[in-house]
Amino acid sequence: MSAETFDDGMLTVGFLLMPAFSMMAFVSAVEPLRVANRLGERSLFGWEIVTPDGKPAQASNDMSLVAAHAVADAPTYKLAIVCAGFEPGRHATPAIDRWLRRHDRAGAPLGAMDTGAFLLAGAHLLDGHRATVHWESLESFREQFPAVETEGGLFVIDGN
Repeated sequence: MSAETFDDGMLTVGFLLMPAFSMMAFVSAVEPLRVANRLGERSLFGWEIVTPDGKPAQASNDMSLVAAHAVADAPTYKLAIVCAGFEPGRHATPAIDRWLRRHDRAGAPLGAMDTGAFLLAGAHLLDGHRATVHWESLESFREQFPAVETEGGLFVIDGN
């Protein structure tokens, strides 16, 4: 069963973990979902790991997490979040762009953590929108994606 077909009220989040992703960012997103499930005494949230090739995702701290799907065969989630780290554009592929655009066409909210916005911007999904990235990459992001209204805050919400 794909994540998009759950009818039990649980929201399954698809996390696209890029090579050398930030484990701190990923865990900071998953732990509140886990705690919500515990406090709610039922499964309100689920999550699946998607990687570019379906192989385990290796974080910048060298820890690895098992992937549920390769991006080429991953479902369309009701919420998809890209988590990247160092050199996010180095691992961008047309398959990743297609997967992200599919979510956009479906009206699914898209999010990014750390430098994940580089992939959303590379797929032209942030053109004309406000966005931010990790402060160390902010100037580089501004230079590479002038069509994105870049802010220096911790987070930005603009549309889906």
